[in-house]
Amino acid sequence: MTATPMTLSAHLTRRIEKLAKAAGRTPDAMLRYVIRDGIDYCEYAVKAVNEGLADIAAGRTLTLQAAKTSLEKRRAARRGKKAA
Repeated sequence: MTATPMTLSAHLTRRIEKLAKAAGRTPDAMLRYVIRDGIDYCEYAVKAVNEGLADIAAGRTLTLQAAKTSLEKRRAARRGKKAA
């Protein structure tokens, strides 16, 4: 893959420079990490949304009351584990 020139706004440039300084890296190195991690997150988010939409299309949904009941059972189980 070839390098793609990018122009960042002054605001983003300052944020990358500040982050790089805090991490002890150069701004160029920091930008590579930011892009990599951003792509990782975007891939995860797009996959999760598409899986949710597929569930809806397939009718795999819960009523609001069923979702509340399920969450309350999980919370109660977690509280029980913490008390042990």
